[in-house]
Amino acid sequence: MNEITSKSSRLKKSIILFTVFIDATGYAMIIPLLPFISATFGVGAAGLGLLMLVFALMQFIFSPIMGNLSDRYGRRKLLIGSIGLSSLSFLMFTIATSYWFLLISRILSGMATEISIAQAYMADITSNKKRTSGLGKVRAAFSAGVIIGPVIGGALSFIGYWAAGLLAVGLTLINLVFASAFLPETVISNNRNKISEKKEAESKITLFKKALHKPVIPLLLITFFMVNYAFAAIPILVPYVTDEFFGFTEFDLSLVFVFIGVLQFLIQGFLMDKLSEYVGEILLIAVGIIFITFGIALMPFLPSILFFYILISILSTGSGFMRTSVPGLISKISKEEEQGKYMGLAQSAASLALIPGPLIAGLTYEYVSFEAPFIISSILVFLTLFLIVKVYFDLKNRK
Repeated sequence: MNEITSKSSRLKKSIILFTVFIDATGYAMIIPLLPFISATFGVGAAGLGLLMLVFALMQFIFSPIMGNLSDRYGRRKLLIGSIGLSSLSFLMFTIATSYWFLLISRILSGMATEISIAQAYMADITSNKKRTSGLGKVRAAFSAGVIIGPVIGGALSFIGYWAAGLLAVGLTLINLVFASAFLPETVISNNRNKISEKKEAESKITLFKKALHKPVIPLLLITFFMVNYAFAAIPILVPYVTDEFFGFTEFDLSLVFVFIGVLQFLIQGFLMDKLSEYVGEILLIAVGIIFITFGIALMPFLPSILFFYILISILSTGSGFMRTSVPGLISKISKEEEQGKYMGLAQSAASLALIPGPLIAGLTYEYVSFEAPFIISSILVFLTLFLIVKVYFDLKNRK
């Protein structure tokens, strides 16, 4: 009986990981193609920024909604519904005959939040002892999809933009069949889980107000927001910069996103534990800010492809430092019973930054000047260095 149960558990975990991998692969296949297909409809950087904005906005709105609904009505139902939305979004991309089709496809894609539901499902089917490992596998599956997706999308672009969308539709439909056939429900709907949305909204507002009265956390939240705001502009600006200087094709651009994905995976997966242990989060955050500032500021002045990849390496390294060190520092300075709340607040700040970042970058690039979005982002990020210096002295005085 234990052997059968073990096989069943492995199958469920495999399907969950496959679901996340397909979700990330489909997303990553499409992203490098959006600037080029948008251009075929006569849309520039501002329109591309809007495509990124609606996706981020829908993710910000629907991730907690879908998570709450899965708590109330079951993971399986919401996961299948989310996969169905993904499939529909890829279909809209495949048959897109206008910019508005693309916009609708990004809205639907943002509403589909498989990874948040998949993480909850994985937590349901793993023991406390193995839960961290299980959730780590979910993140690894997502990272693998983000790395592989651009290569597939770039390669299929030689056939046509529709080819990547069609493959994504096929993969999500296979995913839908497996999830429907082999994933049982893990949550029994009951009144205990039915918390009103009003109370939940009030609790988030209360938490935010409480965070504002903390001595250090508000400064870290502002820093995290600004850095993610600046980095959110990269998918908008890099396609236009590389086209301006080097005439990159769809496949060339896809390799840039693969490079960023691999570098982020290596930094966050293998380097951060040792670095944070030896030099501490404060120094890593400061270095991250400096790296991102100079990486963005120098981007409009590219003498060669080699210099471009050096800047991308600096940017990705700085982002990797920030995305790990800021939540890590928040967890260390928070009370044990409040760690999860404030780390969640940090992720909310990061998600919120993804909404205005792409649109403002696109608008300033298209209607102000080539250099404007880089100058704005680099200045905003650099100013957060003063906040981190204050954090350092505040924490030092507390000891």
